[in-house]
Amino acid sequence: MGFTIRYRSTFPISKERANEIREATNILCKGRTWLSCEPVGFRDDQEDGRLCGFSKPNFEPHPDDVAAAARESLLDGTVRDLIDILCTLSNDFGVDWEMSHDYDPALGWIREGVCEGPLLYQIEALGEIGNILKESMDEFEAETGGLSILAEGDSKANMDDKEEGDDGEPTIIPFSPKDR
Repeated sequence: MGFTIRYRSTFPISKERANEIREATNILCKGRTWLSCEPVGFRDDQEDGRLCGFSKPNFEPHPDDVAAAARESLLDGTVRDLIDILCTLSNDFGVDWEMSHDYDPALGWIREGVCEGPLLYQIEALGEIGNILKESMDEFEAETGGLSILAEGDSKANMDDKEEGDDGEPTIIPFSPKDR
């Protein structure tokens, strides 16, 4: 299952200006592993003259990718970094961005380098999904030994023998932070 954050300039941009923005974007994206989110990137075709692109958050990076990123000793690129870069581009190049994602076609705007309205809160909430999933999976693995019980062909893998939580219901993965 994929999830995509989209960004598009609010007005047409010349090809020369678009190239300048792409060059600046490449510089701004350096120095991060971009493990938690794809970096800012713009499509080459501009049917309506607007500069547009998309990035996909990565809520559960593969363990090999996590290990490789750790060896690089670089900061991780997150959805918050994506917004910060778009704000910088907006400020430096006078470009405003309209933002959307798969479930909200009018998520918000970045105007004059500022993230407007609830956009920042929604983007930060998206960034927390990865943390929530990791915490939940860590708890699951600590309680049950992880998915290895399924790989062993053990009787625990039988649905009739499934473990239950303290309330007598099957254990589920919570999607809200414990401290709230």
